[in-house]
Amino acid sequence: MRAAEPTRFFPIYKLGGEFELLSPPIALLCVIGVACGTTTPPSVSRGGQTAVATASASHTVQLNLLFVHGMSGCDSERLVTGQGLERFEQAVDAQLPERIAQWEARHPGTQVVSRTDRVNLYTAAASPFAPPGANPLHMDDWTVGTDGCTATRQGEPCTTAFEWRYRLAQEIKRLFPKDAKNLILVGHSTGGRTIYEVASNTGPDGVGTYDWGVQDKIAAAISVHGMVDQLGGAPYSVIGPFDFETTCKASNFFYGGTCGAGSGWCEYAGRVAALDSADWVAKNKHALALISTASCSPSLWAGYNDGALPFDAQGSAWEPGMSLTPTAGDTWRPAHGTVYGRFCHSDLTAQTVGPRGDAVAAATTSLLDYLFVSAPDVSAQGSMETGQVGFGQSFASDLLGGACREGEQSSGMEALGVCHHPGGGDHAVSGSELQATSETRDCSGTLNWTQFHDARDSHAATLAWEALSQNMDGLVSSLPADP
Repeated sequence: MRAAEPTRFFPIYKLGGEFELLSPPIALLCVIGVACGTTTPPSVSRGGQTAVATASASHTVQLNLLFVHGMSGCDSERLVTGQGLERFEQAVDAQLPERIAQWEARHPGTQVVSRTDRVNLYTAAASPFAPPGANPLHMDDWTVGTDGCTATRQGEPCTTAFEWRYRLAQEIKRLFPKDAKNLILVGHSTGGRTIYEVASNTGPDGVGTYDWGVQDKIAAAISVHGMVDQLGGAPYSVIGPFDFETTCKASNFFYGGTCGAGSGWCEYAGRVAALDSADWVAKNKHALALISTASCSPSLWAGYNDGALPFDAQGSAWEPGMSLTPTAGDTWRPAHGTVYGRFCHSDLTAQTVGPRGDAVAAATTSLLDYLFVSAPDVSAQGSMETGQVGFGQSFASDLLGGACREGEQSSGMEALGVCHHPGGGDHAVSGSELQATSETRDCSGTLNWTQFHDARDSHAATLAWEALSQNMDGLVSSLPADP
């Protein structure tokens, strides 16, 4: 539940026979008390053209969006893989003029100049650190120990991880040179990992250890079904007898279409985590993870997943939104990020609306709401153990959180909990038992859990929480304007 005001609740939803606490929507389409009628829209550009609003303005806000694809296995697919997000980009382009016009009507004197573009990293210029004689199209094959290379870790030059980051940085420089700023990176799947790594200057030794030369241009990173965490090892459970990396390298079924995933990509996916990278972007810039889980076949994973990725591998702790996902140990753990719908991994890149609905339409609405209506940031977050609480008794937390992020104001508390039962059978804490109360003066609040579902036994719970802050009127309101 999330409390934008004291004692505000959100419901528990049921999925696949178990209960899960879903994140509430980021925002309503129009801000209460603000006129949201249609006005004459400005033009919107793509691929380097200039968009000019029809109304005069004393300040101009650049809004540049770059869409970054995920992994492809076959050469024929790699040549055109940037087109996988074409429908997504076109949907955003189609709605941008009206959204911009509505925002400008609420901000007289400021115009928004927007531009969108897409990349294809497979056909982008290769780095000078490619393995000797390697085909640049095969960057997903560059493993640790490739002949002619000295790399000992994924992320060092001559590996797949380095090449994804390098090519994205170079494409940003090529497409958005000189005075371009306020760049919003939108990444799907592997692209949803790489955008965080480039924005946070992540190198083989972690955040801030390699200067990709584009950090100052980037205002935010938004992942959709992003491969944010490493997939090898705990806590993710692969269906079958082998671990993730072994299965990935041997399989052409779950990853890479009929051609199979590259072995270097399997190492990048299995060994490298971008959680710290995403957290850095969330704390120092802005970050949003749009996550999803559905009944998807085939799937490599036990538990909630989107077919290709575990549910809780798609976001990091400092990105807004929390849900619960089951673990192999008969309990639950948080999945961080904002649930934008019930979609499988490939629904976003499908050229038609799928049986689960239109992932592109849902992602477009979430993205544009974030830009123009409400862009929450996590100002503080954490978890706690309650100890044993008897029937009718309550656990009350101390004051959590504190000062809001600079220049922002409180947008409430979000919390969820897992009730632990002796002998198993853990379950989500009911919304009727858990109360989150936020303070109006800053980004702080309290949690209160009253246990009244089991009159026979006392139970402990694990409670997780986020204190949220935001600039009003979306992310665009926080972007610096040109005079």
